[in-house]
Amino acid sequence: MVNETTRIFNASIGASAITASFELGLLEEIKSKGSLDIDSFSAENDLSVWSVTSILRVLHRFDIVAVSDDLKTATPATEFDDAYDNKGYFLWLIRGYGHLLHNLGTIVKENNCTTDGIGRDGRYIAMSGRDYGSRFVDPHFTEVMNAEPFKVAADLGCGSAERLMGLARANPEFRGVGVEVNKGAVDLARRAIDKAGLADRVQVVHFDVKNLVYQPEFEDVEVLFCFFMGHDLWPRPNCLRAFQSIRASFPSLKRFLFSDTYRSDLPVPGDTPIFTLGFEFTHDLMGQFIPNVAEWQELFEEAGWTCKAQHDLSIAYSAIFDLRPNPEASA
Repeated sequence: MVNETTRIFNASIGASAITASFELGLLEEIKSKGSLDIDSFSAENDLSVWSVTSILRVLHRFDIVAVSDDLKTATPATEFDDAYDNKGYFLWLIRGYGHLLHNLGTIVKENNCTTDGIGRDGRYIAMSGRDYGSRFVDPHFTEVMNAEPFKVAADLGCGSAERLMGLARANPEFRGVGVEVNKGAVDLARRAIDKAGLADRVQVVHFDVKNLVYQPEFEDVEVLFCFFMGHDLWPRPNCLRAFQSIRASFPSLKRFLFSDTYRSDLPVPGDTPIFTLGFEFTHDLMGQFIPNVAEWQELFEEAGWTCKAQHDLSIAYSAIFDLRPNPEASA
């Protein structure tokens, strides 16, 4: 008998199969070539042919791929495009938060559901973010960003500074400043900038956004970016101070393009979009508060920002908030 409990059990296996097929390159091979020769692909990539076949047969059961009767080839099936587009979410959950999911009972018993204690894997979270971000965030952001001209921008939580370097390559007049708290990421970004020959136009400063103060590099910044890290600034008093200090630290700022996922407040039980349940569940476990839209809007206003527009992203309950410094707000 197939009931909801059965579907939950089977879906957990399907999620692992999608994740593995992404990691191993199976989905990309099928997407780029239209089919996958199971024996050849396994041999070329030093993979177990039986294991690869088993993964593909699970995907076949979910109508993502079609495996031939002789188990030699796999081709796209009805759900392939949807699985391919959303594969980053599965990598985020299964690999990024795999330790938490596999050891949830133990972690809760040990009262260790903290950012450090859950053992989330930053590598896979970053990899997954690049994958779904390129589809569901970047096209929207580019349109919003280019709506008004600018020459100098800063990126809060810039990571490897890839976004700033891309803007610098596209526009020889562009200058950028990255702000990053992780020293390893700062060093990596600076090396990449030097290697790209962009050190005269792109800089990265080692600073915690939670305690931001004016730096000489911030003087001419016109546009500020921040991607999917705002909720980490809460609880509210801390986030309010951070947004006030951000406004005070950039004297020439015209726009703050702030992007984040917000709390859905969906009724239960009921249908939930992909990513939403995983995002809210993992953060709830850590005791990390996720504000809803109204709570963000109230904070923006109190911190001295005017929200000119909210641009919804293709990630459920996520948006780019186009913020402007309010000249009448107190410092």
